[in-house]
Amino acid sequence: MPLATAAETLDREFLEMRARILELAARFDRLDRSEGSVQGDPRLSQIQQALAELSAARAERAERVQLIFSRTYDANWKQTLGVQD
Repeated sequence: MPLATAAETLDREFLEMRARILELAARFDRLDRSEGSVQGDPRLSQIQQALAELSAARAERAERVQLIFSRTYDANWKQTLGVQD
């Protein structure tokens, strides 16, 4: 089966992408209306980094965004996280 064209992919994905962007905008609006500030929160920094990656015109966006939210590999992860063998 041949790959879809970019236009076909956009036709298929546009409404879902639009809906998710609007949902994200609404969540940021709720955050803005809330009391206090989260400016120093590292999670907000991760979200801002991820949004920057999404707007970059480069391949492998999903992988780069996943890495933003992932821990770096720790060979001693069991000990670090207290996992019993």
